[in-house]
Amino acid sequence: MAISKKTTAATPAKKAACGAKKTVDTKKVKATVKKETKVETKVSAKAAKTVKAAPAKKEASKDVVFSIDAPLATTVAVAGCFNNWSVTKNKLKKDKKGVWSVKIPLAVGRYEYKFVCDGVNWDEGENKVKNV
Repeated sequence: MAISKKTTAATPAKKAACGAKKTVDTKKVKATVKKETKVETKVSAKAAKTVKAAPAKKEASKDVVFSIDAPLATTVAVAGCFNNWSVTKNKLKKDKKGVWSVKIPLAVGRYEYKFVCDGVNWDEGENKVKNV
């Protein structure tokens, strides 16, 4: 019994249902995979570019003036949470009237501080507070 070519040329769905083997052109598959990989790479590169975070905005800082009337002091500094309570970082300058002052740029926030006269004499009482 001879089988005609028409019966073997069944539709792909019928071939799959009957368990017939499909022949696949590996060159076309590889080319398709390469194209899909290139497209995925391009898409992921674009996605990576769009996902990058915008540079952090600089917080607006304001010049804050610290001043104290201490005509008998030889040196005055301001120590606070903005300079890790350092008595040497922010020294004040004395004017003709004996008022010491310094201008410090600070970001918006709440700051505690004390004045330190002659390197050892800290303000009495609780910390002073500046809201910027």
